[in-house]
Amino acid sequence: MAEDQIWVDPDMRQAIARAQEIVVEHGLATDRSKLTPVQARERSELDRKWWNEVRPEVAKIVNTTVPGPTGDIPVRLLYPSEATNLPVIVYLHGGGWVVGSLETHAAGMHLLALESGCVVAAVDYSLAPENKFPAAIEETVAVVDFITRSGADWSVDPTRIALSGDSAGGNLAAGAEVALRQRGVSPVKALGLIYGVFGDDFETDSYRIFGGGDWFLSAADMKNYFGHYLNGPADHDDPRAVPMKADVTGFPPCFLHSAGVDVLRDDTRRFYEKLKAAGVEAHHTEHAGIIHGCMTQIRMVGKARQLIAGLGKQLAGALGGK
Repeated sequence: MAEDQIWVDPDMRQAIARAQEIVVEHGLATDRSKLTPVQARERSELDRKWWNEVRPEVAKIVNTTVPGPTGDIPVRLLYPSEATNLPVIVYLHGGGWVVGSLETHAAGMHLLALESGCVVAAVDYSLAPENKFPAAIEETVAVVDFITRSGADWSVDPTRIALSGDSAGGNLAAGAEVALRQRGVSPVKALGLIYGVFGDDFETDSYRIFGGGDWFLSAADMKNYFGHYLNGPADHDDPRAVPMKADVTGFPPCFLHSAGVDVLRDDTRRFYEKLKAAGVEAHHTEHAGIIHGCMTQIRMVGKARQLIAGLGKQLAGALGGK
């Protein structure tokens, strides 16, 4: 499909133009493919700084840590109000397991806390390739375990936990649920998954249509990210790494949101069908005309705000919140 045949939301087109202006303003290279992981992280912080200068105001922010398998895991708690015993959403930011931070995704996470009425516990998980699979999964499980034991210390209800994330964070949320179930009964009551990486098939229609590099995330980017994250071919068969290969029977309610102009669009479509076939309560909303990564662009993109607001209400309903 030619670029001029792909419908893109007007707000999204303006945001794409603004992102290109930021590249010029900072003198950044237009070709990201040759950056090292460290350089890519620095680039990501610069790319996203302007978008997060304006963020919804939450009632309270607490930066803390949770004991992890190899050291303390930084967690940022975003409180929507002064109420206590609130549900909690453990949130994993996107960035291909390699880039991204609590700052690159700050505005969207603030909005999710406010729209859901839940505390968002944003996990600053270890990045690849320095920390390959399953490091981030194990850290996410450690955070969930901490909440079940000590959630009252954070003024959250340890019986009302959701896992959520965008892109690679959506992969980690689903993968952590797989890990929790492999170990026994999971305490997670809902999953909120925003344009997640659920499969490793690079021949889907959405990869074919959008994978050339015109829409922020390319097929080459995804292959590179997988190469940094996984230890080798055997990891592609691990359902924690590739949730499409998991037995999802008994998963909690899942709320999936995909972007219409995104190489990962079909990952969400396929994972949704897998969940439904397994008898899981699953809901999928596809947002036409927006691209991958728009969760970080709520400053300009109304549909991105609507996506987060919709997910917030869904998670609140599943957790008995707001």
